[in-house]
This record gives sequence, C-alpha cells and structure tokens, in this order.
Amino acid sequence: MSKAVEKAIRELVLDRRGNPSFASAPDYSKADGLRPFWEQMESTGNLIVIVWDYVKNDFLHISDKFFTYFGFDPENVYREKLAYPLNRLIPVDAMIMMNGSAFVWDCVSGLPVDQRKNYKIIAEYRMRNDQNKMIRVHYQNITLELTDTGDVWLSMMLFELSPDQNMEALGNISCIDAVSGETILTVEQVKEILLKKILCRQEFDVLQRMAKGEDTGQIAAALGVSEETADQYRIQIFSKLKAADINDATALIKDVFPDSAPVRNRTVQKIMSRCRNPLLIHSSKNSASLPELIVDLMNRIIHYWVESTGRTKADLAEESEIWRVYSDRNGWRRTQTLDKYLDIHTLPKSPRTTQVLQTAYYVLKTCQTASARRDQLEAAIKRVREKQGR
Repeated sequence: MSKAVEKAIRELVLDRRGNPSFASAPDYSKADGLRPFWEQMESTGNLIVIVWDYVKNDFLHISDKFFTYFGFDPENVYREKLAYPLNRLIPVDAMIMMNGSAFVWDCVSGLPVDQRKNYKIIAEYRMRNDQNKMIRVHYQNITLELTDTGDVWLSMMLFELSPDQNMEALGNISCIDAVSGETILTVEQVKEILLKKILCRQEFDVLQRMAKGEDTGQIAAALGVSEETADQYRIQIFSKLKAADINDATALIKDVFPDSAPVRNRTVQKIMSRCRNPLLIHSSKNSASLPELIVDLMNRIIHYWVESTGRTKADLAEESEIWRVYSDRNGWRRTQTLDKYLDIHTLPKSPRTTQVLQTAYYVLKTCQTASARRDQLEAAIKRVREKQGR
C-alpha cells in the first residue's frame, strides 16, 4: 500500500488512541465521525474497504468493489457475512490466518487499553473467488474503536489484489505498531507459535529433526521409537498442518527453521510423497488397518472435492446432506463430526464406514474433473471395500 495510505493510518491511530471507549452501549456517532476517513481510503487506488462491527457481528460498511474486484456474489456475502470469503481461503492459509489473528489479539490484549488501537495486522493469503479462480489477496486490519472492556468494537479492513500473484507461496500474517512502526509479531514468530500450538511436543521435535535433514532411522533412534512410529508422526504432522503439497510443507519448515538446507527440503519432499499415499509406510506384513484406511479415504475425499470445486468441506457436508454442519457464535460453519474422520487420533471407536463411502461416491458423482487425486480416491475406496470384505 502507498506511503500516503500508511501515513493516513498512522495519523488516524494517533488521533483515536486516546479516546475513551463507550461505557455501556456503542455510540455510533463515533462511527459516523470516522466515515470520511474510510471514504478517503476507498478513493485511494484499488483499495477495498470493509468496516466490521463486532458488537452487531455485521458490516457497518462494505465497498461495492469488494464484489466486482474479487468476483464474489453479494447475496452469498451478505448472508454468510465474513465467514463466506474466509471459508474460501486455501486450508493451510486459513489455518495461518485464523490462528495468527488469535495470537495477535492475545498479544495486543495484554497492552494497556489506550494502546490497543495502535496495532495493525498485515497479511496475504490465497483464496478462490466465485468463478473458482485462485487469487492472492493483500490485507490490513486496523482497530478503529474498542468496547468498554477493551475488546474490538469496530475494525477497518483494507483489501487489494497482491501485486505478486504467486500461488506457490504460503499465506502469511504479521503485526506492527502503526504509530512507531515497531514489529509486534513477525511472520516467522506467528508460524512458530502456530506449529507449537497444533503439534504435540514429540511432533514438534520430529519436525525440527526433519528440518535438520535427519532420516527416519535417526529420528526413531533419537526418540526411542520404532521407524514405523516415526513415520506415523511425520504423516500426522502434515495432516495437522493441512499442507496440501510439498511446497506448503517446505515453506512452513523454511519459515520457522530458516537455516534449512536444500538437502532438508529433499527430505521433506520424500516424506510428502509418502504422505500422499500414507499406506506406503506399511510393509507387506504390516498392512493398514480399516481405521487407517478410513482416515486416508476421508482426507482424499476432501482433497479431491477442494481441487475440483474450489469449495470447502462445509460446502460438501451441506450439499451432500451426509454430515451435520454447525454455526458457531461468529458465524463460522463447523464440521465437527466430519473432522473426527480426518485424524486417526480422533476417529470414533466405531466409525461410520458406510457414511464415509457415501461421501466418496457423492464426490465422484458430483465432480467430473480427471486428475491424479480422482484416481487416488477411487483406489482408496477400493482398499476400504476390500478390507471390509476380509
């Protein structure tokens, strides 16, 4: 974004940070007083402005350019609010964005109330528009007003297409002090916190060792486990990180362990090729169990669905009417039951194999895209059926 925009944001923050928050109900005259500012932002180049009201959980302002520029259907956006564009993020980028935002607020909420308007989130992420086109979006979020308890009331979100439409690079998020320019959280810090949050201690240890280029035998020896267990840790790592391919996996490791050498990336590529077919980790005398095959099948269903439609697993659950979808207090659609089938550690003791197979057949019937993932999905169905027949 231009230096003029950055200067205007800094001046706004300086002007607003000393203002007291409302004592009981929001004073919307304050919002009206800010309208000239966001209109000024909107008139600057291709900037798209959204002002979000966290008290009403609704748009206070949304630019018409948001629909035309990004190719979103207004009806969908007004119905699902912010959940609609957020649900169209690439899974690994959505994970980084949502967890990163939570980390930022955890950090900022520890500041004195009159300093909480200083922070600014800067991010980039990949998403699909309503025409199923992949786009890379640059995003900034600035707090305009707080509640009497110091929580965010109004925030201004600035969007524009990233000048670099590189779809290979992961999404990222960081936070700076808009007044001083001081970095509060770097991209690397956010991703390290993210990895430590979603991975258990042993998985994080395995990830660090992978980054150092250690092979399965070395990792197994260091942890005092079998090589098969070490491989299982690796597969779980990439499943939890929602890494769709080798590029996503190596990018996460490179950002957190920047001294990774090319040989380390080759190690990751080798592991990812095995993760694409987790059954390869089992020897002929240790064939995969039915629960492992079910988890493998469910993950392949989701991957092929997202690849073919550009839509989310929540969309799949709703349209197939096979899985329940829940809406949380923020309007996010959750697929809690379906999610249990994506991880061997959360799979129910008595999994509904028929339900998983029904989902697979629904996706194959609905999606006609010829691809390697379709072939892999059909093969995974066959393995489950064969295991059932034994």
